[in-house]
Formats: sequence, structure tokens, C-alpha cells
Amino acid sequence: MTVSTCPVCGCPADPRVLALGTTVQPHIATLVRQEHPGWTPDAGLCPECALSYARRHAALRSPSSLHTASNPPTTFPYYHSGEEMVLAQPERLPDYTTFAGEGVTIAFLDSGYYPHPDLTLRPVWPGVTPVWRRLAPGQWRAVLQEAGLRIVEYVDLTNGDERVGIGTPSLWDGAGDSWHGQMTTAIAAGNGLLSGGRLRGYAPAASILPLKIGRGDGRIPEADIQRGLEWLLADDNWQRYGVRVVNISVGGDFPQAWKDNPVSRSAHALAQRGVFVAAAAGNRGVQELLPPAQTPSVMTVGGVDDQNRRWRPCVVDEVERLALYHHNYDSVVYRHTLVRKPELLALSCWLPAPVLPVSPVFQEMIAIDRVRQVLLDENENGVGSLPTYRQAGVSPATASTGGASVDGEAWMPEVWEGLRKRMNGHKWVHPYYQHVDGTSVAVAQVSAVAAQMLQANPNLQAQDVRRLLLETSLPLPHLVPRQTGAGLLQPALAVAAALRTGAGPLVGRPQSATVLGDSELHKMMLQGTLSVLSPQAQGTRTRPLYIGYYAPEARAVSLVGEFNCWQPGTLPLQRAANGWWHAVVQLAPGSHLYRFWIEDANHPQGLWRRDPENPNLEESGYADDHSLICV
Repeated sequence: MTVSTCPVCGCPADPRVLALGTTVQPHIATLVRQEHPGWTPDAGLCPECALSYARRHAALRSPSSLHTASNPPTTFPYYHSGEEMVLAQPERLPDYTTFAGEGVTIAFLDSGYYPHPDLTLRPVWPGVTPVWRRLAPGQWRAVLQEAGLRIVEYVDLTNGDERVGIGTPSLWDGAGDSWHGQMTTAIAAGNGLLSGGRLRGYAPAASILPLKIGRGDGRIPEADIQRGLEWLLADDNWQRYGVRVVNISVGGDFPQAWKDNPVSRSAHALAQRGVFVAAAAGNRGVQELLPPAQTPSVMTVGGVDDQNRRWRPCVVDEVERLALYHHNYDSVVYRHTLVRKPELLALSCWLPAPVLPVSPVFQEMIAIDRVRQVLLDENENGVGSLPTYRQAGVSPATASTGGASVDGEAWMPEVWEGLRKRMNGHKWVHPYYQHVDGTSVAVAQVSAVAAQMLQANPNLQAQDVRRLLLETSLPLPHLVPRQTGAGLLQPALAVAAALRTGAGPLVGRPQSATVLGDSELHKMMLQGTLSVLSPQAQGTRTRPLYIGYYAPEARAVSLVGEFNCWQPGTLPLQRAANGWWHAVVQLAPGSHLYRFWIEDANHPQGLWRRDPENPNLEESGYADDHSLICV
């Protein structure tokens, strides 16, 4: 094996790993260049150096938000002068990246929609990327249809009519009521195309069936929600379009017992047919649920505010920083059992969502970014001073991708103030995205994870999805019990459980990153071939850790981490049935960072991936995080 050396520390490093140095985070690359002026990301950066710089950067984060550091303050919290941005969904609640909802259709009931680029077939634009700011409304339609959309059909049921077809004018008119449905579909199934893939949803390959409901004045009476559900039930339209999940981000007119309410009875009928139905709890913070959220068979979703902060479910102090969103709540009795609603919580604040493309706001957001970039460039060139900026080691060049600081707004402060007012008016976080909140966005995350689960195990029924989501949720005992349900959505764990349920491909397999007892290890060794890897020095006290990776197309999978100097191939996993690769690794007590190295037909040299079944991560300095395990 050819051995290279890290251009920064000079230590030996595998050249395949060094090649991943091109994915170094921009703020980490700036830190490196400050100390090694001749270095460029193309030269690579070894994992130990990248991790060291990432930890130095993280140590500069403030324990409290810096959003009041500018005038006027930003509309969202952030904690580092070089990170005035909102975190993506997977950075806050890691998901099972192997599954993207492919082959599963999610139906949405909402006020309107628009076929955003994030809903196209691929996360990279096919061919030459359009200059988005120069597209006229008619051109948007042409380029999006040419790229291909994941919208299987479009149904407009507004004003008592029924219009079906992708060519229906209301799908493309860009009216104000189009924004909310565009937001919920992108939160669930957006591929993040306009953000380079970063601001994606959990089901970026799922198909979408949008049902537009309501009246021309923007109202959505309860009867119109009923029409949408009836359309899905009529002639088994839900089955015709492959609908396995229904997302309802709207609510009825007034509280009513679910058995007496037509909307709730229709939602229950869909659930009885095996469709997973999820509904927003509502945003008023009162003890009241509107149809269909009070329906026992509907998964009612409330919200959590994570303050736009990185956190890990294995760290109690970090979990206890989570706060409740002001969602509605109540209890219903079903089959002589009291059901507290919402049953499940998801992120409800500071979520990035696309701006409506064919709108004046879209053009203004791009103009804001261009002016902002000019101001930042002038400061970087010495017109203004940026002491905090440079101390943190972040380049203004990252501004347009969401990683810039404006602490040094010494140059043209009156322009900065006016610009910030416009940014705040649009909840600006990126040239093409704004931050949004509410149980409408929380329920969309749950619907997306349900689609992932159904791709992982198509044999699941609606009640299976519901049960596994609740069983794998993170309890939040520090919050009000009657408002938290089972706890917070854990996307990675829910999909891992789906793989091991019923006829799932991993039935009987432990979850990856499971620390085994002696009896469990002995039992597994008796069951058949299983590698036992020992990267620690002989005589070191160790504990057995079961690890596995689902990669049916792989021809080799190995474990890389701090314990083997990130060397691919030295700790190989064995192929088991159904595309599962696994091993037991003996590790010393303590915390360890690791990844899997996968070689397949598309990546003969290999690439690394974090453990999708382990939600505990640590920043790596690269574009994606390392997995973290404590044994």
C-alpha cells in the first residue's frame, strides 16, 4: 500500500484518505492556511489534523447566542462569529443516510405548492446549471420539467373543483398560497440542490403527491381538508399512486370528538388501510386539538426548540437544553386507553426551507447576498476591521454558503443596518433559503422518516411505523410530560428498527454500535462466522463492540478510526446475509471516533461513511461528521 504524508503535520497517511481533504470545511481550511500559507485543500488533510482544527474552532463557540451582536440582531440564534447560519436537519437529528425514501410516495394536504429545484430527481443539476436569478417565470417551468420532478401527480381541489395533472396552472403560478406547501414538501423530501446538498430533507428521493385544498382567499375550511382525504380514499387513489404516507400540516375548524368528525373519520379510514397518517398538533400552545390531530390512529406531532445548536443524545446536559415549542396538546381515549397527544416531537424552530422561486422575495434574497458579499469582501481587503473574524479563522468567502461573520461591520455601518433589516424581514439564512418554524415543519420530518422506514422495509404496516417511531424516540423527562408524548424523533434509530422488524433484512441482528456483554458475545460467536477485531495493544483492557453496515452493493467494508490511524482495509468486516457487513471490535473503555470504509463498483478506491445507525456524532473538520461511541 502506498503511503503518503499529511502536508500539514508530516505524519504518514493513506493517500485515499488524504484525497478526502478536498471536503474540508471552509472555516477549517482558513484556519489551516493561516498557519500553513502554502496549503490548499487539494493537497489533502489527515483526519487527526482536521479533527484538531475542528476542535479548536468548536472551542471558540459561545455558550450563549451571539444573535444580538449585530445591529439589528439576527432573527435566529448562533454561537460562533463564523457560523451565522442555521444548521441543516441531519446536523441536528442525524438520519439513516442509506435510505432516502426512494419508491415511497408521500401525499401532502396543503394550501398550495411549487415544483422547487430541490424536488427534482437528482441532487446535482443535469448539465449546465441555470443562472437562477435570471429565469423568468415561464423559464422556471421549462428547466424544471426538463430536469425531471419527483411529483407523481398534482391535484387541485380548491373552490369545490377538481383539476388533476402536472400541467394544472395553479402548480406553476407561484401565488402566495404556494409557499406553505412548497415549504412542507421540501422540509420532508427536498434534496438540497440549491444549497449544494447541505439543506436537504430526510427523504430526498421520495415521490410526492401534492393535494391543493382550500379557498381562493387562502382559507382552508375543515370541509376542504375532508375533500382531500376523500379524494385519496375514492377509487383507492392512495394505492394507485403508491401513497404510503400522508402529511397533514393543516387543521380543522373547532375541537370535536374524533368519532363525530368527518375529517378524523376519513383520516382513520386511511390509517386502517395501512397508510401512515401524520398531522401537525397546532401552534397556539393550548390544550386543544383540531381535526385530524385528535384522531387516535393519526400520529400527532409537536415540536422541540433546539436553539439551532449542535447536541448529542448521549450527553444528558446537552439533551436538557432542549425546550418545548408552543404546540397544542390534549388527550383522547381509544379502546379504553388514554392517548396523550402529541405522541411524538420533532424540530420546530430554525429549520431552513426554500424561498418561493418565482417571487420578488427570491430575487431580493439573491440581491441581499450580493450586497452582503461586497461588504464582507471590502472588510477582508482592509477597508474595515474584522478582529473576531480573523481570530476565529473564518473567511468572508464562505458568506454565500452560510458561514460568514459580520462582527467587523466597521465599513458602511448604515448600509449593514439597512441590509440586516431586509435580511430579518425575510428570515434570511442563505441566498435561496429562509428559516421557518411551527408544527407544520415538525410533522414533515416525521413523514419523511416514515418514508425512509418504508423503503428500508416495505412490509411494514402503518401501525408498525407508528410503534417503531415511538419506541425509538428520545425521552425528554425534563419537560412537561403531558406535552412531550414518547419524546423526540430519532431518525437513524427508527430506520434501524424498521430493518429489524417483521420481514426486514436485518431481523435478529444487533444494532450497530452496541456494546456487548460476555454472554451476548459468546452467543454470537456460536451462531456463525463473525470477525473479532483487536486494534488495541495486547494486554489492554477492552470491551466488545458490535458494529455493522448495510451495503448490499459493496464488495468490501472495513472499519477506520482513531484506533487504527484511519487506515482502510486493516479492520475488515465480514459479509453476512442480505447485504449486512459486521464484526466485533475490542476497544478500550472510553470514547472513540470511527467510520466505515466502503468499496463498490462506483467507488473502487473506496469512500468513507459515518455509522448511520449511531446518532452520536462529533465534528470532523470535513463536510460530514465522525461517528462517536463510548464503551
